Amino acid sequence: MIFEQMADGWDPRTIVLMCCDRALVMAARETAGTVGMLRASGGHLTIGRHLNGNSRESFMRNATGQPMAHVRASSVTHFRGPQAFDHSRIEGGISHLRRGVNGIAQIPAFDGVMMQAGPNLVVVTTRFAAELEDGSTIYGSTTYPHYLPDQAVEIPYYQILRVESVEQELDGNHLWSKVTTSVLPLSPPAVDEVSATVERVATLA
Repeated sequence: MIFEQMADGWDPRTIVLMCCDRALVMAARETAGTVGMLRASGGHLTIGRHLNGNSRESFMRNATGQPMAHVRASSVTHFRGPQAFDHSRIEGGISHLRRGVNGIAQIPAFDGVMMQAGPNLVVVTTRFAAELEDGSTIYGSTTYPHYLPDQAVEIPYYQILRVESVEQELDGNHLWSKVTTSVLPLSPPAVDEVSATVERVATLA
């Protein structure tokens, strides 16, 4: 990725943590009967474009709870046809992560939960930690409400989205990154109260 401009106090290496590149999730390896976002969506999804006010939101704090970054973003991903694209934009937020001072030094593997949250809606929530250049650590989470206009396959209950490895190198305004992701099954509880309630309501109707 090449950046024409970068705001003070923002480290582009945080992109993996707020996952502005939807291709990372779309390319996740499916395991043991899971359904990845590419197959579920059929190659087309949006965040914060169809569902107004329901954008991607990421929070990062240090060990004492001090806010280090809070970012809201939206995106549209369309991998159908020869002119595939993935467009993201920052809608607002703050950041106190300055490269060369307390920017991102290393991002260990992290994970999250993927679930079907309604018709055409798949929500992913991740939790992560990152080591900074000043030796400290930040902790955070990001929520991604994916809207799938033409959902092809539903997500089978809960799934784990695992970011297995993150390699990054920032050289001036050019960011090189290699990220490996997979989708793993997460067993449902013995009693699924939410589904049972929905079934009862449907029966009464």
